[in-house]
Amino acid sequence: MEEITLREILEAVWKGKWLIALITIVALIITGLGTFLALPASKSVVAIIELNYPGIELGQNPDGTQFDISLLRSPYVIEKALQELELANIGIKSDEIRRNIDITPIIPDDVAQLAETMIMQGKEYSYYPSEYKITYKVNKAFSYNQGISLVETIISQYKKYFYTLYSDIKTIDNTIGSLDYSAYDYPDIVEVITTQIQGIQEFLDEKAAEDGNFRSSATSYNFADLNRSFDILKTVDTSKLESLVNTNTLTKDRLKLIKDYEYKVKRMELEQAKKNSEADEARRLMDQFKKEDFVLIPDGSGSELRTENPKSYYNTLAETAIKASIDATSLQHEIDYYKREIDRLVSVTEAINVQLIEEADQMIESIKTKLVGLIKITNDTIEDYYSYKYGKSIRQVAPAEMVSSISIFMNLCIALALGLMGGILVIFIRFYWKNKENIDNRDKKT
Repeated sequence: MEEITLREILEAVWKGKWLIALITIVALIITGLGTFLALPASKSVVAIIELNYPGIELGQNPDGTQFDISLLRSPYVIEKALQELELANIGIKSDEIRRNIDITPIIPDDVAQLAETMIMQGKEYSYYPSEYKITYKVNKAFSYNQGISLVETIISQYKKYFYTLYSDIKTIDNTIGSLDYSAYDYPDIVEVITTQIQGIQEFLDEKAAEDGNFRSSATSYNFADLNRSFDILKTVDTSKLESLVNTNTLTKDRLKLIKDYEYKVKRMELEQAKKNSEADEARRLMDQFKKEDFVLIPDGSGSELRTENPKSYYNTLAETAIKASIDATSLQHEIDYYKREIDRLVSVTEAINVQLIEEADQMIESIKTKLVGLIKITNDTIEDYYSYKYGKSIRQVAPAEMVSSISIFMNLCIALALGLMGGILVIFIRFYWKNKENIDNRDKKT
């Protein structure tokens, strides 16, 4: 049998170059199509978060309870993320999202080696990771950007949920801005404003005690500055309103207030009459009874000892008379006050009352505007403070990005190599087959 030379092989390969190219192209097309069809199922969004607060090195939450990273994919967090992105409206279910989220702890190589060594030595070794890889297998209905946005929003909602659970995050409710003044009379409005300012100042005192050195980079205020601003609003603006209201007995319904005061006077006069009667009756009974200064108590030998009575009936009557007289006098003061107020209300003309109401309304609107603005600045400062205090507890180390378990470039390279090898193999087989036929034909002729 004749030997096949290298030149003959190269000539055969060169002659079959178009067949090799065709087979390679077919391999690339099939591989590319298969990769394209399998690619959506292989896509995932990956992000890395880091926890950094005292206690995480022991596997604990800030309050000392056992840390559980699975809270990141809790129904509350997922539903909040879907609501923020308005994905719940298009039928995306939170359970489906939760099933496609995988959370993997990241363990440094040196820690893994140390743990392996300790275990081999028969010793126990515990390590509580502080970094986790979040992997979300993308729903087929999601686009590239939607998958990334969902993971970013889930991490953001987890941060908020974590802070809510394990910190004392509070903000100030802007109730004064939504207050319906038509439902309150002027004295009530003054009371509502004053009470809210006092509550805000107590809150700011607590925050100043926590960290008196903090100054917001967003608002340039610290808690002491804000407290002084509210104090000025209370002692200057609100005091002016209070003075206007109290000095002029300002009311939205003068006749109704007069009737209310008259009713109060009648009730207090009736109560005063009862107290006076109670005091008179106690004095009458005191006159009938002689004070019992002493009582007789038998001793151990049967003799009787005289001792002072610490609580006699006479003393009880005296206390009752004194208390009833004091109560009656206090009621008289209140009666006199309300009668003076009634006289003042009666003497105020309707024109003056309208003018005073307009002035009070302007002052209330001015106080409301200042208060709403101060509350906004305060909440912005508080949010900045919480970001400063708790913002590093959970940090996203790596932004969310789309990854795939299938490499298109690698698959095409493999397809190219296999196509070339397959084409050359076909050429070799064809060349060997033809060469063998030629040899067999020559043998038959000879």
